[in-house]
Amino acid sequence: MDFKRKISNGLADIVLFVKNCFGLVFFPYNTMRRISLHGYFGELVPIFFLSFLYFFLANRIRENQNALVPSFVFYGVSILFLTLLPGKDSIGIRFTKYVKTWTNTLLPTLIWFYGNMFFFVILPPPRTLMITGKIFSVFYIAFSVSLLIWKLILVYLSLRFSSRITFQRIVYYMILYLILLIPLCLYFYQIGISRIPFV
Repeated sequence: MDFKRKISNGLADIVLFVKNCFGLVFFPYNTMRRISLHGYFGELVPIFFLSFLYFFLANRIRENQNALVPSFVFYGVSILFLTLLPGKDSIGIRFTKYVKTWTNTLLPTLIWFYGNMFFFVILPPPRTLMITGKIFSVFYIAFSVSLLIWKLILVYLSLRFSSRITFQRIVYYMILYLILLIPLCLYFYQIGISRIPFV
């Protein structure tokens, strides 16, 4: 009976995850607001699973075995840092909301990293300067920019609903976050652990 219950709960989590993905693409404001208020941690399991699966596959394909630890350091430091910044709710409520909303901001990151892995397999470098290579470059830039814009929207909404702060303060918090993130990225890059942060 417990096994069947776990299976049904797991399927429910997957359905909610797919629903969240759809909502964050087409209705990001309403979906992120719902996640911050009514989301639960089971919905995050597929995101963590896909993250670990990526690092497992990347290790097999590109021998990128050192990226897992710094990537989750980025994740943990991000949530802790943002939680400690002032907000309208208590620190415990802010932490819970940030775990739910910030984890969902990893969706564009996952798509970008999986996309890069896919392109690496089907079109391994070096890529030619012929017309096909140029078309791919244009597509890749458009793909990356669109995911970056989506990522920024989700980050903004995560800050907005987790701390319930004004737009000006959100911009200020994002600047502070970058001041923290950039030195971490440079440090991990210099010691040869991670070239691109998984954030």
